[in-house]
Amino acid sequence: YMNKQIIATELTQYGLTEDEVQIYLCLLENGPQTPLQLSRELDIDRSKIYRSMDRLLEKGFIEHSHAAWGKKLQASSPSNISRILSSEEEALAARKAALPSLIKELSDVSTYIRREFEVRHYRGQEGLRQMLWNQLAAKKEILAFSYKNKNDIVGKAYAEKIRAEQAERKIMLYELENETDQGDFWYTNVEKWKGFYQSKHVSPKTLDIKQYIAIFNHTVAIINWLDDEEVGLEIDNAAYADMQRQLFWQFWKLADETKPPKASHHT
Repeated sequence: YMNKQIIATELTQYGLTEDEVQIYLCLLENGPQTPLQLSRELDIDRSKIYRSMDRLLEKGFIEHSHAAWGKKLQASSPSNISRILSSEEEALAARKAALPSLIKELSDVSTYIRREFEVRHYRGQEGLRQMLWNQLAAKKEILAFSYKNKNDIVGKAYAEKIRAEQAERKIMLYELENETDQGDFWYTNVEKWKGFYQSKHVSPKTLDIKQYIAIFNHTVAIINWLDDEEVGLEIDNAAYADMQRQLFWQFWKLADETKPPKASHHT
């Protein structure tokens, strides 16, 4: 028959250790054996024989002999290997099906245990564009204390790209502004924009907005203008984002419902 070494190598591909292969082949060649006989025949320590036996029984490569006397083991029919393989395939399919959910759970764990505050810095036009794009990861909504029109922050072409993508992803944007022209969408050509944008005017006496601050998911993004230099900051922290969200909705309640005079600033 085929070289014993080749058979042994092929059997290891079914997850068997060298000891397990030796035990299985010995039982296949010599018929039922007791653990003591196997230990002597193969010169393997008896405790190792018992450990390997348990694994082989579990995998279905060997079975208990029905001999009338003594605790003997015998090799299962070689055709069992195809049944073993099909159950492994089923187990693999089940693991594959469970993988997306496992990845999500593990990601949630890593998010939960990461540093209490994760801070990212941005500078210049490219940095601000990246920050606005990052907000499109919002699961449901973006809340913003708005200081400048996005067209003025990153240029109209890129601002329109952001608006179109936001509408496409069905993310709602709520904005509080010191200057606003609600209902007049002169600054955008994105048709769906009206359905995903709401703004309110808040008096500077109630809240003087001097920075652009956006809250989404566990992140608070801040864009600041200092001596015409644009700098941005993203802070990842669930508790901080929740607190900012509560502040936003408190000011939203306080905001004037009346339509203020037209002004040039708007998102």
